[in-house]
Amino acid sequence: MTINATDTVLERLRERAEEVSHPFCYSDYIRVEANENGDYRCPKCGSDDLMREVDGVGCEYGTDWIMEHLVRTEGEEIDIDELYREVLDELYPPIQFGNLEYSPSAVLEAVDPVAFQMGVQENADSEIQDAWLIELDGKCYRMNEITD
Repeated sequence: MTINATDTVLERLRERAEEVSHPFCYSDYIRVEANENGDYRCPKCGSDDLMREVDGVGCEYGTDWIMEHLVRTEGEEIDIDELYREVLDELYPPIQFGNLEYSPSAVLEAVDPVAFQMGVQENADSEIQDAWLIELDGKCYRMNEITD
């Protein structure tokens, strides 16, 4: 799985994946409902080796693919460069040269782009560790009710 998030966020995503998907028997190509014991077995073949199905998306074993789908479709993609610029500009006062005024983020990005990119990544990593962001395939997302 390519999702980078805290265990708590991953568990919330897994629960959401279970909510939006249904057990599915690929052999008989039918959705499976729980029996009277609460077990999920195909009523035709008796198999408990079931996939998960998401309406209009597909079916596959496990929930990792559903979690990735949820992040991509329900998450808000966050520009981590812009997020870091906002942090810098909130923490530090504007830089003045005579009558000219520059934002701290613009100065750092122009003067030392390597340090700026290191700060961007460190800030994003911190946001992920604090359960504010989810990283998937190199992009960061925020999801209401999943991330804090």
